Formats: sequence, structure tokens, C-alpha cells
Amino acid sequence: MLCQSGSSTNDAGFLKTLDLQRFKNGDDDQPSLKDGVCFARLCQMECRMLAMKKIIFIIFACLFLISDSMFMVDQRQQAIVLQFGQFVKKHQEPGLKFKLPFIHKVNYYESRVVGYDLPPISLTLGDQKRLIVDTYTRYRIADPLLFFKSIEPATEAGAKIRLETLISSTVRNVLGKVTLAQMLSEERPDIMHKIEQEVSGNAKNWGIEIIDVRIIRTELPTENRHAVFSRMSAELSRYANENRAKGDEKAQTIKANADRETTIILANAKKYAETIEAKAKATAIETTTNAYKKNLKFYDFYLKMKVNDTLLDNADCFISTDGPLGSYIKEFASKDLGKND
Repeated sequence: MLCQSGSSTNDAGFLKTLDLQRFKNGDDDQPSLKDGVCFARLCQMECRMLAMKKIIFIIFACLFLISDSMFMVDQRQQAIVLQFGQFVKKHQEPGLKFKLPFIHKVNYYESRVVGYDLPPISLTLGDQKRLIVDTYTRYRIADPLLFFKSIEPATEAGAKIRLETLISSTVRNVLGKVTLAQMLSEERPDIMHKIEQEVSGNAKNWGIEIIDVRIIRTELPTENRHAVFSRMSAELSRYANENRAKGDEKAQTIKANADRETTIILANAKKYAETIEAKAKATAIETTTNAYKKNLKFYDFYLKMKVNDTLLDNADCFISTDGPLGSYIKEFASKDLGKND
């Protein structure tokens, strides 16, 4: 039997294959009615399966077309839509966007700030000294359409190639007009600011906004490092000796001024002291004179005693008896002898 009543759809493939083989091989020239019914059922099943496959294919095709007509712009990105290489639209706001499937192509670019550490640049300064400069830049793509039109290839790698060429030429041009001493002095920030301004002005034409350009390292080439260091050491020694001489000169000036002021102060102090001493002596003499005027005999006696005290200290002193002092001593001696008798 080719077909049994109550056969399930799972046997459809087997029955179909078996009946087709029988008809093709001519094994049954007169198929039974039951076989015809089974064959009709098989044909009906086959039509349903084909219709189901078509529906599934259409669904998948619609889903594919819908998915290809939508794209997502991340908040860290920006995008431009191209049609056969020609610009159609740009999207700088994040969200779900739409395009024509198979016709439109989307290019994505970073909207964040990107850093790029450039290779070291060997250059000659304004004083003919060789120098190796290492620079670092931070930038962002401000206009994706202008970036796409100006940079070839319009990728991050292409942007780095163009920036490397621009920054290298700008650094050579600016530093070629300054000296090594200026690079090592307080003028260095101004030099970097000038480089940044020139690079920023040229990069705007490419849709690139320069955030910062920095010189992060400068060093001398190995072949002339020793000679430059020796020259710098000699220059610094000369500068130190010059400053030391100026310091000694200033120290001598300060010392001379101090000595002069000291002499003036001591002279004024001595003068003031002598003035006070003279006033004191005058006051003492005036006081003594006023006191002696009250008793002249006592004053005469005091003077004689003072002279006598001075003379008695000298054993070789001779005093005449005819003088006032001699007569006084004679009188004093005779009175002293009379008392002893």
C-alpha cells in the first residue's frame, strides 16, 4: 500500500518521494484510487510548504530591508550619509536614524577629544643648535563633512598623518626663530601658544578643532650633547662669576656705608657725652663754689690739706718755709710739738 488512512503530515515527504519514483519508473501503470488520493494530498502539502517558504522569505526580506534602512548614532560618535560616494546628510546628534537600504552608506567619526603623541622631531634652533622635540596634541572632529572632503583617507589614521605633517612643519618654523636659552626660560609657554594658534588655524580648514598642542620633552642629540653642555657650563660659570662680582661690589658698598654711619654715630655720641660731662663739671664746680663761699676758712684749710696730701706722697719733695704752705706746715708742726711737751 502506498498510503494508509490516518497517515500524518510527517509521512508526506516519504509518500511523495515513493509515488514520484513509481510513476517515473513505470512500476504501476494503473495506480489505484487510494494512491491518487494520497498523491493529491501530497501535492496540496507541497503547495502549502512552498507558500509558507515564500511567506518566510518575504518576512526575512522585509526585516532585512527594515534593519538596513535604520542605523544608530552613538553619543560618542557622529555620522554622514553618502549615496554613491556623494554627501547626503550628516548626523551629529545621537539617536536612531534612517536611510535608503543598499543605496546609502554611513561613515562614522569620533565626536570625542582624541589624543595623538607625535614622533620626535629633529630640528635646528635660531642659534644653530640641534634639538629633538617630542610633541603631543589633542583634537576633535568638529565638522565631519569638511573632514570627509579634506582628508584622504577620511579616517583617524588619515587625520593623524595630516596633523603630523602640519605640526612638524609648524614646530620647525616657530622654533627655528628662537634660541635654546628661550626654550629653557619663562618664554616657553608663549612659544607653545604660538605653535597651537598656527596649527589650529590650518586645521580648521579640514574640519578639525585643535584643543591643545604641547611640547612634552626636549633633548639634545647624542652627538653634540657634550659640547652643548660644556658651552652651557662655561656660560653659567661666567654668569655666576659676574653675579658674584656684583655681589662683592654691593657688599663693599654696604660695608662702607655701615662704617661711615658707625663713625658718625660714635662721633655724635662722643660729642653728646662730652657735652653732658662738661655740663656736669660746670654744675659740680658751681655747687662746690657756692658751698665754699659759705666758709672761706674751711675752703682754705681744705685746699692746703689736699696739697699736703699730694706732697707727702712724694718722699723727695722739698717745701720752703717762706711760702704759705711751708709756714702752714711749720705752724702746724709747732702746735703739734707743743702738745707733745
